[in-house]
Amino acid sequence: MDSHIPIEIHAQKLSEWLTSRKHCKKDWHSHIQPIREKINVAIQDMPENNEIVQLLSGAYINYFYCKRIIEILKETEADTKNLFGSYGSQRMKDWLEIEKLYLKDNVYLAEACDLLVQNIKYHIPAVKKQIAKLQSGQTDCDKKIEDYTKSIQTCKKDLETLRKQFSIVDDNSSFKRTLIGRLCELQKVYDDVMEHVKNLKKANTYFSLFLTNIQGSDINLPMLQYILNNGNTTYYEYLYGEKPSKIEEPVLTIEEDIKDTTADEEIDWGDLENVSEDIDYGISLEESGIVVENVQTDGSIARGNEALTLLDNFQTKNEFMNDILELESFLSMRLLELSNETNSALSVHFGGEINESKSEITSMLDIIKVVKQKLNDPVVQHLQQIKHSPRYLNKLESIFLQKVNNVEKMINSQIAVSNKKKELAQEYEQLVPKLKLIQQKNKQLITEIEFDISKKYKNRPVYIIGTSIFGSS
Repeated sequence: MDSHIPIEIHAQKLSEWLTSRKHCKKDWHSHIQPIREKINVAIQDMPENNEIVQLLSGAYINYFYCKRIIEILKETEADTKNLFGSYGSQRMKDWLEIEKLYLKDNVYLAEACDLLVQNIKYHIPAVKKQIAKLQSGQTDCDKKIEDYTKSIQTCKKDLETLRKQFSIVDDNSSFKRTLIGRLCELQKVYDDVMEHVKNLKKANTYFSLFLTNIQGSDINLPMLQYILNNGNTTYYEYLYGEKPSKIEEPVLTIEEDIKDTTADEEIDWGDLENVSEDIDYGISLEESGIVVENVQTDGSIARGNEALTLLDNFQTKNEFMNDILELESFLSMRLLELSNETNSALSVHFGGEINESKSEITSMLDIIKVVKQKLNDPVVQHLQQIKHSPRYLNKLESIFLQKVNNVEKMINSQIAVSNKKKELAQEYEQLVPKLKLIQQKNKQLITEIEFDISKKYKNRPVYIIGTSIFGSS
């Protein structure tokens, strides 16, 4: 009856099971080293046989391999067998000696079971872990490649915007000269602004009369009033009330060797289609080397800051823009009030001196919008900074070249990641078959151990369980 009852042995308890039933001794490890040494010597002299090559390739040679090698040698060494059935071949003698040592005290079975446990607990999970790591590494590479692609596209787009804004053709040599060559455009911008400012005379009068009437004292916008009356004069004329006999504007020189490639300030380059009213240049006036005011007392010659026009001088330009913004705020409020009034209270107060309407105020606001757009244009503001500071020009060039270099670096990094992914893929392709081979040989080892133990129990079925939880399959 018992002969049909299966024997189930948990893989983790296999060695303990064998020693507890006296099949193997606890000191079996001490007998393995001499056997391994003999195997290492024996495999140095083997006949040319494909099956032997496969048995010896990349695998731990256990007792069951030895048995198969002996079976093959019985064929290859058959001509060395004498009349008494003994083999004269040293090869056969070596392997028969190895088999004899293995069989003593069932050392072979203890080693096979230990090898099985090592495979299912450590070797197979380790290979699986490495495979998972390689898969994860390839996924990470894909993510990095995608991130680099997006960053490269963004940086290239920024560079293209810069090239269009500043008419840059050659990234390597013409940046400074191109920008300095465009400084002449500033005067054209100022002239265009003045043509629109002339049309704000009525709006300025409207503002002054309204607030004077409300507050009872003269109220005006001083810089706007001056420019309306006198035009975009030099700062010298604004200060002293007379035209200079000579104007000597600062000369901007190109310092080709000055490069600050460590610039970490970010400049808001703006957008050709969308003009920003508040641009962060990332460079302070003190850092850029710009002097806000430098009063000259040498006769009637306008030098330095005094030689600049009011729209070209940072201080007076800011005063002018403040007046423009105040006028815009006033007109916007009046437009809102008129939209909510049935009658024009202003006409009643002023006795009809100004017969304003919503359409006229809207027209005034449109003019102010154009003036703001032109003076707040990113390119105009950069050119103004460049005109007043060689240091700013150097900083601008450094940031531009840094972006050019960043594109090259990111492309090289992307190539490096792509190569890394290929290496990981190659290693993965090598490990997957290796894992399958280990699993296949491990299953074969399980079968051989089950069969061997079964023979010791009159061929009762033997099953080694618990191998799947250790990753043997």
